[in-house]
Amino acid sequence: MITFTHTKLIVSDQSGDVSLEPIVMSGLVLDIDQLRTLAPSHSVRRASELSVTPAPGPEGVDIDPEDPVAYEVFEWTTGAAPTDLLCAVTVLYAGPDPAQPFHTRGHFHRDPDGGEVVVGLQGNGRLDLLSRAGEVRQIALGTLIWAPVPPGWAHRVTNLGPAPLVFLSTCSVAVGHDYANLPKESWVAISERGDR
Repeated sequence: MITFTHTKLIVSDQSGDVSLEPIVMSGLVLDIDQLRTLAPSHSVRRASELSVTPAPGPEGVDIDPEDPVAYEVFEWTTGAAPTDLLCAVTVLYAGPDPAQPFHTRGHFHRDPDGGEVVVGLQGNGRLDLLSRAGEVRQIALGTLIWAPVPPGWAHRVTNLGPAPLVFLSTCSVAVGHDYANLPKESWVAISERGDR
């Protein structure tokens, strides 16, 4: 369960962290078990889909011990029009060991003008960004850290802690995911940097 009260929102961008006015969030409670029953859409990604060596999975998640759950996504939309919003809560589990952290499946958006916002709710991680020209940017992601995904940039989230990383993301329902135009080798430069 995640509960926030009297907390400050921190904006993180490529030039550094910028504090905003304090924002009081009270009564926000996130219960992962409830999400599994309440979310209109629920999807699961396994380690085999991420090219990660399997390891024991998170407690409380029904898994195949040979192919553990890497992350779960719970989605809601405000409608089906291109101007409507998609909101998702992702639970990204810890990887088999610190040298092999789990990450979400990296992608571009099908709509090249479509951006996204990611807000950390619990845990410790990183938003990895990759431009079509090969430029790499990384933004620390933690509790109530806000991170923008600019239009035209591929992105993925990596869990750098021992506990699940939970984050909220929102974008237009029309942006879509483009996995085909991003070879897995594109993330090698980020992985080899070893930034933690």
